[in-house]
Amino acid sequence: MLKARVPAFDALESGDLAIVPMGALRELVASGGVEATGVVDVVARAAGSGVILVSVRSDDPLASEALDRAVALGIGAFTLSEGEAPAVERAVIGYLVNDRAELERQAAILEGQLERLALEGRDLEDHAAAIGRFLGRAVAIERPRGRALTVHAPVDVPAAAAAAAAYLAQPRHAALRVRLPDVQERAGALVLLGPSPPSELERVAAERVAGLLALELRRGGAAVDEAAGAGRAAARALPPAGPPWVSVVARQVMLDQPSTVEQCERLRQELRRLEPARRLSLRGDAASLELRLVAVAGDDDPLGLGVAARVHGVARRPVAVSRPFREPEQRALAEAEARATLEAVEILRSDESTADRAVGPGPPVARADRLPAYRLLGSLHDIADGQRQARALLAPLFEGRPAAVHARLATLRAVLDGPGLRDAAQALGVHRNSLTYRVGRIEAAAGWDLSDPALRFALGIAVRIVQHAQTSGPPGGLEG
Repeated sequence: MLKARVPAFDALESGDLAIVPMGALRELVASGGVEATGVVDVVARAAGSGVILVSVRSDDPLASEALDRAVALGIGAFTLSEGEAPAVERAVIGYLVNDRAELERQAAILEGQLERLALEGRDLEDHAAAIGRFLGRAVAIERPRGRALTVHAPVDVPAAAAAAAAYLAQPRHAALRVRLPDVQERAGALVLLGPSPPSELERVAAERVAGLLALELRRGGAAVDEAAGAGRAAARALPPAGPPWVSVVARQVMLDQPSTVEQCERLRQELRRLEPARRLSLRGDAASLELRLVAVAGDDDPLGLGVAARVHGVARRPVAVSRPFREPEQRALAEAEARATLEAVEILRSDESTADRAVGPGPPVARADRLPAYRLLGSLHDIADGQRQARALLAPLFEGRPAAVHARLATLRAVLDGPGLRDAAQALGVHRNSLTYRVGRIEAAAGWDLSDPALRFALGIAVRIVQHAQTSGPPGGLEG
């Protein structure tokens, strides 16, 4: 373990894992005794196996320097946002000496958390959230016949929402399904979601907490009664004017637009005024990472698109809306579905260059029933041989200066994505006559007829692939 002095390590041997408390590293760097990269250099010279940075704050420059240096030197590097270095050291040593005992000890920590939740009278949704946070994976708790009772996708795990959405589409797809013990075989299962195989800790922890979850399901009567009770508890948190309801999700914390807690609270107050409380409820608080709302999908707005558009108008950021649901216990599933949709649309938005975002990089209101379409569009750049074919198709546009090339691609994208020239001209901020002239120049230079549906389809795919490469590839890579 690194000490806040020089030499920072008492001894290092080949294969050692260096544990670096960020507090000690900051003291060393502030005193001028060592640089963050120098600590990693010392581990590499001793042929160490890697470094663990403990208590790392978000966007910590010293941590980033150390991690980048470890990657450059080819040694393992890991970060922990929470925890104390001595506890990490004891856990590592315990695992090396007796891996099974250490896994059981870690699983007992989770078991203790669930026991406290049970004593507090918390519901199954809270239990699933605790398990998901502890394991860093999306989880589900199923009813006896396999129907999901609750699903939790940790907001700080990038792939969790997608894993939850995949499970909702195909419930049989799971990384691990552990049956909960019950003499009548009616207690359901704990399900770990996602494509990655379960770790040994996940296997041990799931087996360890299965009994507690079974007790929670059986508490107060049969599993069906418990499920109904959970549904009634969920219904109390839903707008009473429903069903049906929809879940609306947006980012509350924006990395490119940092906000204070006070600013977040003012935004939440504005959102509460959009509809009466009987038609709209706002979950979480000003410190949450997401804005999570449940709204009534009435006869005048059966898909909830109207209220979602008003949320976008107030929040000025993309929002996603789930499909309507009627059962209170389906709220968590609808929220996970909306979150997965938002993530898919954010990938579409990140594929666009700043200059092209006005063309419409992604819908301001994303619909969960169109999630496969968003994912398909977001993965076009992974088509085998796609870039070469896209460049070949769009070759007539690559003549001249890079700025002219970007302008032609933006024009083509706007025309292909919009319902008509007027909308495309408005997106580009030009007069319709100017856009008509540009389109005519493009058609003449390329020999295209943009009224041909087959050609429009192929060009739409090609221009997305090209624009993605422009923003993610090396500078000038497309024009070459």
